[in-house]
Amino acid sequence: MVLAQSGKDPNKETKHESEETVAITLKRLVLGRSCSLHVHRSLKSKTELLDGAIAIGDGNAMLAVILFLIQTLNKKLVYELLSSRPLALNHYIGSLQSEGKISELTDLLTMLGRSPDSAIYQFQHAVKSQLGNLESLLRKTTNLLANHFNQPGVDAHQAKMVADYVKFLEWQSFAKKSELNNKSPLHCLAYCCSHHWTEGAGNMMSPLTLCQRQQISPLQYDWVVLNVHAKSNKWDIVESLFTKKDWLGRTTMSSHIPIETLLARLSELKAPERMLATCANKIASTEDRLRLSQKYKIHSVVIETLAKQKDRAALTNYKMTLNPQSEEYIFAENALRDTSIKWKN
Repeated sequence: MVLAQSGKDPNKETKHESEETVAITLKRLVLGRSCSLHVHRSLKSKTELLDGAIAIGDGNAMLAVILFLIQTLNKKLVYELLSSRPLALNHYIGSLQSEGKISELTDLLTMLGRSPDSAIYQFQHAVKSQLGNLESLLRKTTNLLANHFNQPGVDAHQAKMVADYVKFLEWQSFAKKSELNNKSPLHCLAYCCSHHWTEGAGNMMSPLTLCQRQQISPLQYDWVVLNVHAKSNKWDIVESLFTKKDWLGRTTMSSHIPIETLLARLSELKAPERMLATCANKIASTEDRLRLSQKYKIHSVVIETLAKQKDRAALTNYKMTLNPQSEEYIFAENALRDTSIKWKN
């Protein structure tokens, strides 16, 4: 154990003796050996301990020194020392977070003039500690929103995030479905699509109401709706949502999902070929349309595209890959017999 130099007033130590004692103490701290920090009684020596730990970059040493300073100095003074030493401050903040010492963390940040950061940490702690109790979490986050996130200086994006989260908790509380607690808005949207699809937008359990309250994007909505109803083989719902008639009366695909992504997912979900064909025909590039139709075995589109290209050889070769007397085989044969097409080969 490092002992104070006998018979000497620590406040009257020479510079050399002070530096040597600080160096020895820090060395023992870093090596995990027993040592007493209380031999350092002067503010100068304590400050040197803190700066030495920061220079070494040892997090455990920094925390040990900070806790010692808090025990032996006025807390306001310690916070002032930390405010000009970001590395040590961040280590201490991380320690308070991990140990759940939210009151100390709030005091620290408030004293440092960082009330918005304090509000965020309180919010994170509330969510982490109250996840198993929906009503308690709703009460705590509502109070935080009113008392901390509506104050000047709080980041508008953060305030909106908390407000949206409170709205979501209110919706979960209304739903009274324990299986939806702690789930994401998209998971809850999938539940509403499965169990409350026919309910109007004014109803709280309607998918459209949830989308509006949580500002779920049209792309996210389309993706969830597609997957929920396709997995239930409700292709009539999928078709009614994702297909429409153009001004010439032709059926075309309409979705916020990029067309190639939509085609790939429809294929994975084993959509009817008619729907796959409608989707593939939406692809503007003939080359891409042919390539993807071949990849996903959308035979009608491959045959139509090759016929439009007047490529008899390619269409003949493709026909040979089809099952004889199948619908698509006959379709290819009929295309090859079409006398109105002026084949290029």
